[in-house]
Amino acid sequence: MERTIEDLLLGLRWLLLPLYLALIGTLLAIYGIFGKELWHLAAEFDSYDDIHIVLIVCALLDLVLIANLVVMVAVSSYESFISRIQAPREGSPEWLGKLDSSNVKVKVAVSVSMISMIHLLRVFLEDDPGHKVLILAAVHVVFVLSAIGVAFVDRVHRTNGAH
Repeated sequence: MERTIEDLLLGLRWLLLPLYLALIGTLLAIYGIFGKELWHLAAEFDSYDDIHIVLIVCALLDLVLIANLVVMVAVSSYESFISRIQAPREGSPEWLGKLDSSNVKVKVAVSVSMISMIHLLRVFLEDDPGHKVLILAAVHVVFVLSAIGVAFVDRVHRTNGAH
């Protein structure tokens, strides 16, 4: 009976696969938004001032960081919860097989901080008056402090030999 329950619980991990595939599917939406932003930049390039071009480039950077985050979380989660990806393969990324949940937490925290920083820069450059910039700056500081905290805890765990 115990063995059957354990096999069932281990088998349930495959129910996560459609979620990871759907997460990767969101990359199509990111491609669509990226293409739209790039099209606007190309179509209206002559009429944009420097600030507007920087704003569009920031939006593109934001989308690339989000896409990287989606891929990193999907791949590392698949490896952690479903099945190891056999590495190294020809052309496979160097980090494949090296991301544990601790590494992913630090990378996600840093990515969220970078995305927040770019969004804050965009709002600031849009010259949005009022308290919105201050509120976003405060939220960004919280993200940065959280990323530092996660990295610190990860380092302490690694130093003590715990994983």
